[in-house]
Amino acid sequence: MRSPTSAPVLKGWHAGWLAILLVGGALVFSFSELANADDGASHPRLNSFMKREWGIEILYVRQTAAGYMLEFRYKVLDAEKAKPLFERQNKPMLTHAETGAKLIVPTPAKTGALRNSNPPKDGHVYWMFFANPGKFVESGEHVNIQIGDFLVENLVVN
Repeated sequence: MRSPTSAPVLKGWHAGWLAILLVGGALVFSFSELANADDGASHPRLNSFMKREWGIEILYVRQTAAGYMLEFRYKVLDAEKAKPLFERQNKPMLTHAETGAKLIVPTPAKTGALRNSNPPKDGHVYWMFFANPGKFVESGEHVNIQIGDFLVENLVVN
């Protein structure tokens, strides 16, 4: 008979399963932290260059719409420098770095281009969507985004 203060001791297969669950949980946590560590815009020099030259901070590129679209999100820090990104004649192009495939911003008849083109404002977060037919670009792959003279390379898709 056990005393009320002693801890139960797991023996046999109970101990084995518990060990597997603990180790598995620790591995899943570690891998998810590694995956979240590289958001594609985490290099400090990239964002300092983007702030200095274009007045923006890149937040991320990620899959959305069940993988059929890619969302590029950025924050405007200096609206004057960021104006070229909002000019309608500058057509955004996303290039898949591994294959060179080029993806565009769709322009549905009812909504127009899936991007912001109103004048930018300091401190606001803006977005644009790129078509990703057949889920061609997958999470973890690299892309380049060009809008007129603006170019950012090797962003990692989340």
